[in-house]
Formats: sequence, structure tokens, C-alpha cells
Amino acid sequence: MNAASLKVNEEMVLTKYIQKNCIVPDLRVDNKADALKELTHLLFDKKKMKGVSQALDQIIAREVTESTGIGHGIAVPHARVTGMKTLACAVGRIPEGLDFMAVDRKPVHLIFLICYPSTEQTTYLNFVATVARLLRKPEHLQRIMTAATPDDIFDILEADSETFHERAEQQVQDLKADPDLGKMRDAHADLILLARLQLCQEMLTNAKTGKGDIKQRIEKIRSLVSPRILGHYDRLMKSRPPALVSVEGDTCQGCFMRLPSKFVQQVRQDPEHIHTCTNCSRYIYVV
Repeated sequence: MNAASLKVNEEMVLTKYIQKNCIVPDLRVDNKADALKELTHLLFDKKKMKGVSQALDQIIAREVTESTGIGHGIAVPHARVTGMKTLACAVGRIPEGLDFMAVDRKPVHLIFLICYPSTEQTTYLNFVATVARLLRKPEHLQRIMTAATPDDIFDILEADSETFHERAEQQVQDLKADPDLGKMRDAHADLILLARLQLCQEMLTNAKTGKGDIKQRIEKIRSLVSPRILGHYDRLMKSRPPALVSVEGDTCQGCFMRLPSKFVQQVRQDPEHIHTCTNCSRYIYVV
């Protein structure tokens, strides 16, 4: 593993997992189901997976349970697909908006349809967390909505995600230096850092070369995480890794126990706190 590939993995450059020919700048559909079908078939057509049925069944079943419209005009439908080698994403832009039954009840304008193998759960968490936090900023979303071509959308996503984590790290450092600001810290920052830390630890386990660079990166990330959160993370990684997992269809992907729907909804609507599964105590990320 060379320094360049390490940098890309650490910073979660979104376009590593998005091809230009998997971006639809003017997705013409009448409803959510048609949007999901078109984007899933696009990944299949571009040879990102061997079949459509497994992925589409999971994606639609997930949407029936609860919408993946996460607010701010963004939706992140997703499926874990056997046989895939790496995460792949198709992007559909709907200028006029589409009713997706999103959590904020507003139309969805950008759909990031994500398929990934079970071995890349942490990569998926990094990807979704980056999309969610990056595009919560109106200026980033507006740049994508006004881009003219798939190439332009690709370039914007690449440039914005390359610089995003550097700014996020600086913001976390500023929050740590100012106790008053620290009280208002956004839990998304901690979740992103934990996802990156978990990914780097997985990389260290699998790496044959470059372990020194990965260890330095791990120490840097650890220095940015709250000691209380880091302590619980370390205990989880020692006793029952992974420490950070997603919640899909109200089910914790760490212990595979179903969580109360009301609790999951509260977690989704509370960006100021980081939450744990009520069954296994793992940190959870709800989309």
C-alpha cells in the first residue's frame, strides 16, 4: 500500500467509488421506486455487480421499512451485496425534486445509491457520513445542483471531499481548544473520526507495507477524539469489534437486534449527541 492510496482511503474521497458514467444529472422518474430501479440497473450495466435482483430487493425493502431520505435534499439508499469486491455508488440528480418521504419531509434532489460487500461495512460508514456532513452545507449542495455535466458533478464531489476532512479536523481541534464551543460539538464529527479510525485499524491489520504511516495516522485521529468516547471505543474494539456500526431497518448491524423505532428516530433527529446500541453498546450510525 503506497502513500497515495493510504491518503485516499483516509480522507474518503467520494469519487473513488463513483464513476462519471454512473452519474445521471437529469434523472427523469415519476416516483421513488423508478429512481431506485434505474440507479441500481445503472450500476449493473457498468459492471459494478453481477446481478440486480439481490441489491434491488434489499434497497426497496429498506425503503418500505423507513425512508433513506436523510434531509437537506439527500437520499442514500443502500444494500449489502455478495460477490462485490468494493463499494460502488450511482448518483442521480433530480432538479425538480422527488417525494422520498424524507425525514424533513422535503423533496429529494440528489440520490446516492450505494451497494457494497459485507467486508466493507466501515468503508460504507465513512462514505455515508461524508456525504451526509458535506452536503448539509447549502453551498456544497448548490454547486452540485448547478453543475452542467456528469464530469462537472464528479469534479465538484472530488474537490469538495478531498478538502472536507482537513477542515473537519481543524474544526474539531478548535472545539477541543475552546470548552464553550466544545459543548456545542456536532456528533457527526466524532462519528466521522471513529469511522476513519476503525478503517485505519482495519488497514493496519491487512497491510503488508506502510504500517508506520498508518500507525501515525491512527495516533493523529485518536488525538482528535474525546477521551470519553475513545475509551468506550477501545473497550469495544478489544471485546467485540467493530465498535461503530450502522443501523439498517431499525436493526443494529453489530448485534443484529432490532431497536425500538422511536429510539432510532430520536437518534436520527439528534445530531448533537453520539449514541450507542441499547443491546450491544456499540456506537451506531443511523441513515
